[in-house]
Amino acid sequence: MSYIVRSGSRQYIVEKGQKILVNYLKDSEVGDVIQLDVLAVFGEDSDIDTIQASVVSHQKGKKIRVVKYKSKSNYHRQYGPRQTETILEISGGDKKKVAKKVTKKVVEKK
Repeated sequence: MSYIVRSGSRQYIVEKGQKILVNYLKDSEVGDVIQLDVLAVFGEDSDIDTIQASVVSHQKGKKIRVVKYKSKSNYHRQYGPRQTETILEISGGDKKKVAKKVTKKVVEKK
C-alpha cells in the first residue's frame, strides 16, 4: 500500500518500512516519532489520516557546485554549499478520528 505524504513543502510517495530523505527537521532528534500528513492513499485503507515516521539520522547532503563568472572582467568565483537532510523510516498509519455528533438541546426561555 502506497501513500502520498507531505513533509515541509514537498510531497513523497512512500510505503511502510521505506526510508526517505527529507529536508532537515530541526525540532526532531534521532529516535523521535513524528507525524506526516497523508494526502492520498493507494490501496484498501482509505481512512488513513497521518503516517508515523521515526527519525533515523541527520546528515549533510552532497556538495553542490556553484560557479559565478563574468567574461572580460577576470571575475570568477566557485563555492559549494551542503544541504542538511533528515532520514525518516515510515512505520505505519493512524486512522482518521471521527468527530462525534453533538446535538444541542434548545432551551426555551419563559
